[in-house]
Amino acid sequence: MKTLKPILKICISILILYLVYQNIDAPALWETLKTVNLFWVMLAFGLFILSQYISSLRLQYFWRDIGVRLNDNENWKLYLIGMYYNLLLPGGIGGDGYKVFLLDNQHQVGKSKLIKALVFDRLSGLLALGLWLCLLLSLYCWPLEILSHFTPILVLLGLIALVGSNILVNKVFTSHSASYWPSLGLSLFIQGLQLTTCCSILYAFSAFKHILAYLALFLVSSIAAVIPITFGGAGARELTFLTGAQYFPVDVSVAISLSVIFYLLTVIASLLGMFYSFKK
Repeated sequence: MKTLKPILKICISILILYLVYQNIDAPALWETLKTVNLFWVMLAFGLFILSQYISSLRLQYFWRDIGVRLNDNENWKLYLIGMYYNLLLPGGIGGDGYKVFLLDNQHQVGKSKLIKALVFDRLSGLLALGLWLCLLLSLYCWPLEILSHFTPILVLLGLIALVGSNILVNKVFTSHSASYWPSLGLSLFIQGLQLTTCCSILYAFSAFKHILAYLALFLVSSIAAVIPITFGGAGARELTFLTGAQYFPVDVSVAISLSVIFYLLTVIASLLGMFYSFKK
């Protein structure tokens, strides 16, 4: 059964990519990809690596909460190996499983505490992503008369998420309550860097119009990529952009190119952990 799951996820990724390919203008997509400005792509890669490094620093808060002491260099190496295993083992949990196994052997703090720390780290990231999404969508809707009434609703949803998450931390993740606000601040900064990465890729295609629409769809695609039904999120982002293009004024070829480039940057960054995995 364990062998079948990765195969099934790879098949789902291939099927989604095939469906996306069938519903876009393939020649236009390739023409768009050929116009890419490598300077902006390299800048995007640097921003993405920076966002991942800060993500590793955020995780340090939760390790320290449960008595796991790692220096920043050790933590960064472990984070890169986790990224590599998440890519190698479909579903995005291979790296987390490795961290739990390794740190439990080294520090004997208990698997349940380590799992809770990792879950809270993921929830912190998702909360920041949701808050950014509410902000971008409210800014997008505000000047449009037909959609302006959604702006206060989105702001209210963001506030409810903020208050609700704080209550959840104090009730369920009590050992991490002191890290709630510092980690949330880092999470918002990390998502801001990811959005800047997205902007850099858009600039690589000279796509300067409807930036808010692209960024909002990018955040939705990030949520879709987290769902463990595809191989490393392959296909999930592309399908999100293809569907979103029906409701937002975005160029489908640019949107799909954006998702392809971002996925490739993620893969290259994840492969950096391969060196440390062999060394270990």
